[in-house]
Amino acid sequence: MTFTRTEESPFANSEVLAEDYIPERVLGRDDELDEISEVFQQIVDNEQPVNAFIYGISGTGKTVSVKFKQQQLETALQQYNDVHATFIYQNCESLSSSYQAAIAIANEFLSDPAYDYLHRQLEIGRETLPGSGLPKERVYDIVFETLDRLTYRNTTYRHTIKEQYDETVKSNIEATIGRELPSRLSGEDIATSVLDDAGYSLSAREREQIVDLFHEEYDLQPPDAVTDYVTVILDEVDRIGTRDELLYEIPRSRNTGRVENILPSVIGISNDIGYKESIQSKTDSSLRLKEITFKKYDASQLREILSQRASKAFKDGMIDEEAIPLAAAFARKQGGDARYGIDLLQKAGMKAKKDEEGTVLPEHVRSAHEEKERDRVYEVTDDLSDQEKLVLAAIMYHDLRDETPISRADLYPTYKRFSGSLLNNSNVPRRVADYLKEMSQLGLVDRQDAYKGPGESGFKYALEKVEYNMIIQILGDTNPTSGNADNLLPVELVDTFDSQGTEDGTSPQQAGLDSWERS
Repeated sequence: MTFTRTEESPFANSEVLAEDYIPERVLGRDDELDEISEVFQQIVDNEQPVNAFIYGISGTGKTVSVKFKQQQLETALQQYNDVHATFIYQNCESLSSSYQAAIAIANEFLSDPAYDYLHRQLEIGRETLPGSGLPKERVYDIVFETLDRLTYRNTTYRHTIKEQYDETVKSNIEATIGRELPSRLSGEDIATSVLDDAGYSLSAREREQIVDLFHEEYDLQPPDAVTDYVTVILDEVDRIGTRDELLYEIPRSRNTGRVENILPSVIGISNDIGYKESIQSKTDSSLRLKEITFKKYDASQLREILSQRASKAFKDGMIDEEAIPLAAAFARKQGGDARYGIDLLQKAGMKAKKDEEGTVLPEHVRSAHEEKERDRVYEVTDDLSDQEKLVLAAIMYHDLRDETPISRADLYPTYKRFSGSLLNNSNVPRRVADYLKEMSQLGLVDRQDAYKGPGESGFKYALEKVEYNMIIQILGDTNPTSGNADNLLPVELVDTFDSQGTEDGTSPQQAGLDSWERS
């Protein structure tokens, strides 16, 4: 296959639909942006920084709002020479502890050539930190030593000396200190010698003379006249759990002597509005935090946001006027998740690109939504425990036999046969009831109230939006954590699944089974 450019691509700038895109204007979040501004204003005013916790469900603009205001702050600080601010953004989605988050933060700088000076100053004996094996306190020591060196002196000041050093500056330095410098010295060598007292040997008096020269020639602010701020942004902070050493130590690190050159602060971003209540009270007291809550977007806000992105992402006339309201409606059904709507536009654009005319139509949006819903259901189903998967298998078995909705009492013997043969153990009916309740909350099982009077209370269950093929694939791909079976496919389920034939002898269910057997 050879590649040629798609002539009818609807995209003008697909980057606008990327997750990390920061718009020129954040819509629907004026009040929340003002609250974030109050946090950052402390840095502009060269005052004690404020810590913040930002809550709201996924897709409500938390991260984009913080990054947007960070950009504005960094632009504003260019007019002030007595403040230097460093922002560290760490997404904790794939992390499970403060220990792992600390390692990730340290490695971000240790692996960046722009911060090579850290290896000289820290003397840790390795390029980056390993993912495990180092004592917790050693990791935290390295992290806070790193933060304490993210100063104006080590960054902007160092960079200016390194970049401005040339033959003319060399001659001026030689005239100032009264001796020649080797021609082999680079700007990096001079900066290292002056700031780290390493490499080429200079006396204390000579180093002082050289920095005075740079102050005069390049209007370079002396480091002791600059206040250094370091703000650590922990996105999806709830993922690191309630062992909150990092959250606890950052705000108080100056008081405990872990840092002395910077004013530290932390901003936690969480999709879990109950996370703050789950962290230890000592953290809450130490943070002295400002809480900012992001509410769900309403329908009009979602349409406005998606229209803003679509106007930049797609060529003129290449998106149907009904596609955006439909994407907004789907996003609203997802709890006001703007990110979901933006993803729909991106996927719809990819689908439209395959068509002859290339225009993004409502059917492309609808198809993208169905695809994302299948992906979501697959992820949720695949994440179930072995026992939960077999409860789902039992419901599917009865669903194939047209025996749903089914009560827990009637479902339990089937589940017990499946789990007994494949896992060599089963859970009690009460635990199965918990599984069923959880799966109904996840949208996998339809839970119907079967109350018919005294003595007849209870629920009945049926599949909810889950495709047979998907369940078969997941059961077939699961390696049981107990028992001797190779997978979680009950023979009874496979036989029943296989028997659902059509006139041509092949059912959608069989096609799914064949697909799994080939994989």
